[in-house]
Amino acid sequence: MAKKRKTNFNKSLEQLTGIVEGEPDEAPTYLVEYVRRAWRKPLNSLLDEEIARLCVQQYGMPYILDLVWPTLQENPLYAALYYEGDILSILMRADKSIWMRRPEYEEELESLHQRALKAPSIENDMYIKTLDPNQQC
Repeated sequence: MAKKRKTNFNKSLEQLTGIVEGEPDEAPTYLVEYVRRAWRKPLNSLLDEEIARLCVQQYGMPYILDLVWPTLQENPLYAALYYEGDILSILMRADKSIWMRRPEYEEELESLHQRALKAPSIENDMYIKTLDPNQQC
């Protein structure tokens, strides 16, 4: 089991990383605007959809991992935005570099994956489809 991290969830990603993003209203795309807004919010006030988009972009790691990991341990098929198991699927397919600062999470990832696979098909169907590169979702 992954050890509990000491990330201060009252702080924003901007405060935790020291990286100041540009102004959201000056962003070139909606996604960049969205991420910039989420970047400035305290982690404990991020919405599920913001967490999902940060995970998809692999942005804000390892702090987003610290935030979402207890939820995944409780329910590997946690649905943040897209479908049951969306966050776990994103993490299963993510670049290996996201685990560099949290290798204990990577060690637990397979266990979470196996739990998700054992869930009833009505719950894990989309999760399984997203892991197969030949499937169209």
